[in-house]
Amino acid sequence: MTDKRRRLPSQRTILLVAAVLLLAGLVWMLGPGARWVVDLDVDVTKLPEKDLATAADAVRGRALAIATGVVALAAVYYTARNAETARRAVELTQQTSTRTLELTEQGQVTDRYTKAIQQLGDSDNLHIRIGGIYALERIARDSERDHSTVQEVLTAFVREYAPDPAQPAAQVAEDGKTQVEPFRKVPADVQAALTVISRANMLGADLTGANLALARLVGADLTGAKLAGADLIGADLTGAKLTDADLTSADLIGAMLTRADLTDAILADADLTGALLTRADLTGAMLADADLTGARLIKADLTDAILTGAKLTRAQYNSAEAKRHASPPPHFLDDPPKEQAQSA
Repeated sequence: MTDKRRRLPSQRTILLVAAVLLLAGLVWMLGPGARWVVDLDVDVTKLPEKDLATAADAVRGRALAIATGVVALAAVYYTARNAETARRAVELTQQTSTRTLELTEQGQVTDRYTKAIQQLGDSDNLHIRIGGIYALERIARDSERDHSTVQEVLTAFVREYAPDPAQPAAQVAEDGKTQVEPFRKVPADVQAALTVISRANMLGADLTGANLALARLVGADLTGAKLAGADLIGADLTGAKLTDADLTSADLIGAMLTRADLTDAILADADLTGALLTRADLTGAMLADADLTGARLIKADLTDAILTGAKLTRAQYNSAEAKRHASPPPHFLDDPPKEQAQSA
């Protein structure tokens, strides 16, 4: 098979042979060939020599016209072919340039990422670590392919933070009210990482078991975040978006969740003692076995919320939407306020 392919003449050879034959035929036709064609067409004995010459000239003219047409067609063909070849060459050049640019950009991003990780790992200088965090945010914005990697790095950094266990973030006073003490505030670098996570479209961030007591997360977008078992004591989540977030067994003692969006969030077995949930949207939220002792649910929307086994001792829920579609409706456990007692 290979030998047969090698024996086949190339396209250039075929075209060259055809051109030589065409030229030879044209030369012959312009010479004696024209008279030969005339002799085949008419009886030369019946025409004078002058008419025969005229007929031969006509044959030569027609042959020349045909040859000119063939040459013109060949020229058009080769022009179109050259144009296509040039177009492909331009496309290939553009593709090569684009690929080179992409590789250059990827190399630059890799260098930036490496430097940012080195900064993040500097245990001696807080400012360098913060600089590395914001450098990673810029990388996440500039490079879509590195977005998830940056998210994993930052969430791991937050999860690794371990506070001093000798400094409690909350304590219960003699009157039973929860008081949050500012002893265990998250460090500035951890707060910076949280800020980046909450504003850089890092949905579904894995912050399971993270120590985020007294963290400032005002207006943070934590949609679908994994915060099961997280320490959010006294955290400021005012206006935060926690739709579909998993807060199972999370510690939200004294947390500020005013106007927070907790639609379909999972708060089963969460500790919301003394939490501020004024005007919070808890539509469809799972609050089974949650501790809402002393929580403020004023004007909160609890439509279709699951409150089975929830503890609402001293909870303030005047005008809350818990009266309709909540489970269990409409009574709460322990000592309900006057509004609820009168409606019962």
